Amino acid sequence: MIPTATYRLQFRNGMTFDRAAALVPYLKNLGISHLYASPIFTATKASTHGYDVTDANEIEPSIGGREGFERLVAELKAQGLGLIIDIVPNHMASSLENAWWRDVLEYGKESRYARHFDIDWSRRLTLPFLGDTFDAVLENGEIAIKPDPATGKPAFAYYDNYYPLAPATWQGREAEILALTDKAAIADLHERQPWKLMSWREAARSLSYRRFFEVTGLVGMRVEDKTVFDDTHRLILELVRTGAVDGLRIDHIDGLADPKAYLARLRQEVGPACYITVEKILAKGEQLPDDWPVSGTTGYEFIASLAEVLVDDEQIDNLRQAYETVKGAPVDMRAELRAAKLLMVDRNFEGEFTRLLALCAVDCQRATDRTGRERRSAGVTRVINCLSRISHLRHGRRATADRYLPVTPYCGTGKDA
Repeated sequence: MIPTATYRLQFRNGMTFDRAAALVPYLKNLGISHLYASPIFTATKASTHGYDVTDANEIEPSIGGREGFERLVAELKAQGLGLIIDIVPNHMASSLENAWWRDVLEYGKESRYARHFDIDWSRRLTLPFLGDTFDAVLENGEIAIKPDPATGKPAFAYYDNYYPLAPATWQGREAEILALTDKAAIADLHERQPWKLMSWREAARSLSYRRFFEVTGLVGMRVEDKTVFDDTHRLILELVRTGAVDGLRIDHIDGLADPKAYLARLRQEVGPACYITVEKILAKGEQLPDDWPVSGTTGYEFIASLAEVLVDDEQIDNLRQAYETVKGAPVDMRAELRAAKLLMVDRNFEGEFTRLLALCAVDCQRATDRTGRERRSAGVTRVINCLSRISHLRHGRRATADRYLPVTPYCGTGKDA
């Protein structure tokens, strides 16, 4: 059934399934056809929103768990309302509370979940969660080898966080490892782990895994792999197939390697009756691909249009004059926008763009000297100038029904092109 009116409830922060169930008669009187739930799966203990999922196959105990969820579903059905849930296929929490992530830390590339996460395994897994460099926090006595309270195994203890050691680096000599206090010995043990603790300040430059935008606490998932899809969607599919859930809202569809293929697989699994929408930010002039098997977007383009209706566009010149007064010079807004985008690319997403440059065979590795910076800047410009069109590539081939977006080049000079 296609919803006629939805009402979104943000679970957590006091909103539980039982509290939501008590609101259902009120929602019915409002004319609501479907309750739209924020992510309901187990997330980090401190989560206020649920998008930092730690177990996609368990319903969050703190808001009522499976039993509370079933009570809510029963009340919705009794009142004739449906249920849409928000799902997060793009990422999970890179948290020690995430059993899959913890397994990857302990076993590295040998973990059964090593390929579930979008990790660059050509180097050690980077963990940018220290307040300073590893050497600095070690020197300050902030890191020590202690038993993990959850497992009893030796771990690197950094305040309340316990990073598991690779079994080969401690098994058979547990007492010796736990007794380590020599800083050089601890540093050597750290070097032998499949992961590397580092300062949070290094994340933009040196991260070894794909993240959600620039949030290092959210690690990308490889749902394009069928095994990963199956493992992360087991409970989601069960809830749809049993009739508990009528629709799915897909979070951050643009983060996926192949959105169309993902949606095709999802549609095949849930059937034609399930209502599916995607969180897709459409630029002006961009259309949702008509070969995506969904009912539409979550409506950001409507919100953007509504905002334009409510904004007095006759005041734009006043804003421009105020900005030029602050800047002290005439402003070319197109150039300002390009400069702002380049700043984000080269600072906030330096590591991601460096990997893109490497894939494009552009010789401009990060360097601190002037020549190195100039070489990198030229490489960045060359790559951006190639982005006159954006398309999703599938298995190395361009999609037959690609949609293209015009992208204003950062710089069109012959010197850099």
